Amino acid sequence: MGSLIAQGKIMAGPVLNALAPSLRRLGLFFVGVILGMILVYTVLPVKFHDAEPVHLASGYKDQWIKMTAVELAESGDTAEAQRKIVDAGVTPDMIQELVNANRASDPQLASQLEGLLVVANASQDAAAEQAKKIETGALGGILAPLACLLVIGVLGIIVAAVLTLVWVPPIGKWAKGAAPRPGAVSSGVGVSSSTQAARMAAQRASAEQKTDFAAVGEAPPISQYMSTYILGDDLYDDSFSIETPSGEFLGECGSGISETIGVGDPKKVTATEVWLFDKNDIRTVTKVLMSEHAFNDPALRTKLAPKGEAVLVTPGGVTILETQTLRVQVRIVDLQYGEGALPPHSFFERLTVELAAWPKEGAEGGKPASQPASSAAFGDTAELLNY
Repeated sequence: MGSLIAQGKIMAGPVLNALAPSLRRLGLFFVGVILGMILVYTVLPVKFHDAEPVHLASGYKDQWIKMTAVELAESGDTAEAQRKIVDAGVTPDMIQELVNANRASDPQLASQLEGLLVVANASQDAAAEQAKKIETGALGGILAPLACLLVIGVLGIIVAAVLTLVWVPPIGKWAKGAAPRPGAVSSGVGVSSSTQAARMAAQRASAEQKTDFAAVGEAPPISQYMSTYILGDDLYDDSFSIETPSGEFLGECGSGISETIGVGDPKKVTATEVWLFDKNDIRTVTKVLMSEHAFNDPALRTKLAPKGEAVLVTPGGVTILETQTLRVQVRIVDLQYGEGALPPHSFFERLTVELAAWPKEGAEGGKPASQPASSAAFGDTAELLNY
């Protein structure tokens, strides 16, 4: 189960990283909506005033009519009954409906309502005029809730926009912005244009350093990739598909950030991790490429031990990732440490790794591949090739 969860994290990582800015914006919008609802319903709630009997809901208006009929029967004050009928905008049809509804269940009330019906017939014009207030006020009844929703939506957009400037990396046309000064690195969590340009330049340079396995007498890999980390690329997480020449999917490999050191932006990466996923194996193999400082720090070694085997990063160093049907050789192509207030050789300024994949002997999708030799092309790393 743990291996399946690890595989899911690896496969979902690139997708979540790509969606992170949009998800953050959506989350901030909902924060704004919640704040708007608190404002509208708690701090500045809608208050109704100057309401008249004509604005009573139908059920309450029925009670108003019945009470008026009872009072008329007891007091005989037709003027007061007429005033109440007119104030509530009661039409003879409303009273007749109540008479019909109560004739069988409450004959006395039905009789009293018939007495009120006579008064209503005499003042139906004035009551109809009063009832027009409901029609003219209907638009206001609709606009009030719409205004509340509009205020909530506007506040949500404003809060999301303000917080986006602080916490969320820009995307699309907003990501272009002004060009940074030469050598400057973005202080945000995204990748600045200078960092992106430096990474592309490093990748172009590293492409010329790809190992020619045929030239050293080895079987060419079915997949061969270069992955470059540049200081400032806080979202660094590369993944590559491993496929046969015919296009059959065998698995994936990749490289990403494993551990940082210090505080502040950009992140100071002290260890990266390389991994191999094999579709025919329930395991995902991971090794942690550590800086010199991290490798010699017992606390960091212990912290990162659950992630995978620790490997000291050295120029030209080679390590192997191996699953049931796949083998990936990881070679350090380029290494440059960053400088600053942190300990020497504690974080990477630039790190490029080569990932070369072969199907293992007897596996489907390719011919048996011989083990890469420990030669001058890879440095003195024979001990790393004992698998």
